[in-house]
Amino acid sequence: MRRLCLMIAVALTLAVGVQNVSAKDIPMTPVMISLMTPAQAPSPEWNVKGLRIDLLYGRCQNLYGLDVGLVNHTVGKEVGLAVGVVNIVEEKFTGLQFGVVNVADRSSALQFGVYNEADDVSGFQIGVINHTRLMRGVQIGVINVIENNDLPFLPIINFFF
Repeated sequence: MRRLCLMIAVALTLAVGVQNVSAKDIPMTPVMISLMTPAQAPSPEWNVKGLRIDLLYGRCQNLYGLDVGLVNHTVGKEVGLAVGVVNIVEEKFTGLQFGVVNVADRSSALQFGVYNEADDVSGFQIGVINHTRLMRGVQIGVINVIENNDLPFLPIINFFF
């Protein structure tokens, strides 16, 4: 309980310092808790600026802060730290994704997991399988695929700048 209170306090503190860059007219909340969408408060149409806890599966529009859960799904952009078994960001992710499966359309980040995928990466992918179409950075893993590289597949380490 003390740990949860501390996480909420940290997330609320972070939320104060983050700029409101979300789409206008979408409500913002400092805390979102989800059992399994749509069983969550507030609804998945909200933005989160602070802390989101997804017990089974949660979805939101945009997230700025800490994202923790089993399956974390952001429809828009996410900036911050995502820790989960599965992390999905449909648009741009900026920060650190830590999970078994990490997926983002665009990633300016470190993706750390068993399987990492992004269409466009600026940063690092560290995992067993790493895949991207466009890369400005480094992949470390057993299978590394950068489609826009002269050698698209390299084991252990692959990079493109």
